[in-house]
Amino acid sequence: MVKSESIQVFDSQGEAYKRAFQIFLDHTDQKRNAKRFLQKLVDGLPNRNVFIDAGAGNGEVTKAFAGVFDRTIAIEPNPHLLTQLKQAIPQAEAIAAPILAADPKAQGDFVLCSHTLYYIPSEEWLAHLERLVSWMSPTGVTVVVVQNRDTACMAMLDHFFGHRFDLQQLAQAFREKYGDRFDVVTTLDAAHVETRDAPSAYAIAEFMLNLLPISRPPARHDVEDYLVKHRVTDGTYRLSVHQDFLQIRSR
Repeated sequence: MVKSESIQVFDSQGEAYKRAFQIFLDHTDQKRNAKRFLQKLVDGLPNRNVFIDAGAGNGEVTKAFAGVFDRTIAIEPNPHLLTQLKQAIPQAEAIAAPILAADPKAQGDFVLCSHTLYYIPSEEWLAHLERLVSWMSPTGVTVVVVQNRDTACMAMLDHFFGHRFDLQQLAQAFREKYGDRFDVVTTLDAAHVETRDAPSAYAIAEFMLNLLPISRPPARHDVEDYLVKHRVTDGTYRLSVHQDFLQIRSR
């Protein structure tokens, strides 16, 4: 019997990961929608002195807001992404450390952690959120962005691995610990991945499945079959990737 080919397990610093991530970006409105949503928050801030982006990645989102703050601090432990970030935003202060080890030595009017918690064990989410909030200025906002648990892509993760990411649980845990010291609000913003190209759809699915550590990768044909079953009637692969925006402010 011929062994079925499995999906790739990516090295986050490897070329395959970078290619898959780019294919995802090329076929989604998620980043664009996130920037629009965050811009409204930034426009409403009483002060724009310090922006702290925790898990800044290649700096794409960071760059969109760095120009309106006096000082930008970008935290990114991945050496490859940190190199890209420094090239994209040379004026930013870069910290090459994980969130719990970072010390920006500043109070952020805007503290952002966008699509980073996937790579952190869920039992450590609350400690990370507390760390982010500790950097927030008295009139600032801390924003954490994670894909909503009820999206099509989270359903795919659940189908193959029995897991979904849930920002609402983190928000509730924070409320229970800190009571009425903070305003805690979660807002849903819609986004989708869409393509008529089967190889692109597969690459995006593979990228999404790699949000979790993979010890037993599913077979490629099982993922392809899953995508075919979830195509819309005109042959388009369209998967929701709606985002939850958790916003925390001091009262």
